[in-house]
Amino acid sequence: MNFKKIAATTCFLSMATVGVLTIDSAKAASATAQALAVVTAAINITQVADLDFGSAVQGDASNLVAPGDASAAEFSVTGQPNTAYTITLPADGTVVMTTGAGSSADEQIAVDSFASTPAVGANGLLDGSGAQTLKVGATRAALSGTQVVGNYSTNFTVDVVY
Repeated sequence: MNFKKIAATTCFLSMATVGVLTIDSAKAASATAQALAVVTAAINITQVADLDFGSAVQGDASNLVAPGDASAAEFSVTGQPNTAYTITLPADGTVVMTTGAGSSADEQIAVDSFASTPAVGANGLLDGSGAQTLKVGATRAALSGTQVVGNYSTNFTVDVVY
């Protein structure tokens, strides 16, 4: 054999040995994980009773309806049993009852200082059946001596969220 053949054979055997060692030393591994999710019942709120300030005469003082009063608004909150939720009430200056066109100050009555039972914030807690009663009260502003006679109304929104 000549030197070139010996060198080529040695080179070939060396590469084959390295290839075998490389293949031999390569190890594969795998693992399995689960994909998980929890589906929670949607939270719902349903109006049961309106907030009723009753009758008043021109010039009457402001009128507070507390959340525990019979004339407070009432809502039914339902959702995932034994789950806490947050209550958001209207901000002051955002709810105004009107009559007629509602364009003059004497055709408007502000409703402020909303309060609830359970209290606003992260204070709601659905019971074991996934229900809770939410009561909402507020203060009707004082009436002017020239307040337009009529029926006043408006809508207001109460939000609940997990």
